[in-house]
Amino acid sequence: MKMTVLYDGTCSLCKESKRVFEKLDWRGKAAWMSLQEYEKISDGTHFNKKELRKEIHLITSNGKVVKGYYAVRLIMLQCPPVFVLGLLMYLPLVPLIGNPIYKWVAKNRHKFFRRKCDDGSCAL
Repeated sequence: MKMTVLYDGTCSLCKESKRVFEKLDWRGKAAWMSLQEYEKISDGTHFNKKELRKEIHLITSNGKVVKGYYAVRLIMLQCPPVFVLGLLMYLPLVPLIGNPIYKWVAKNRHKFFRRKCDDGSCAL
C-alpha cells in the first residue's frame, strides 16, 4: 500500500517538490494529494486546518502521520536516487539542524516563491 503525501496545492514550492519527488519515486511508493482535495474527501482522519498548512503531512500505509522534516526524510528513503541523502537525515543531531530549517522555510515559503505564484495565493 502507498503512503499518502498531503501538500499545499496553492504553494509553488510544494508543487515543485511534488513534481521532483514524483520523478524520483521510481517504485511508486507515494500518492500525492493536495490538502485542499484531501479536505474535500477526508476519510475520517481529521487534521487541524491551520496545522495542515504549516508543513507537509504523510500518512503511512498503516495510518501513522509523519510531518515536516520527518516526512521529507521518509519520502527520500523511498526514492532510489536520493535514498542515501534520506538515510543521512536519520543520523544523530541532523534533525536538530534539519527540522528548524525545514520549519523556517515552510513558514516563509509564500514570501520566497511569490514571483512563481500564478493564482495570487502567495500573497498570504
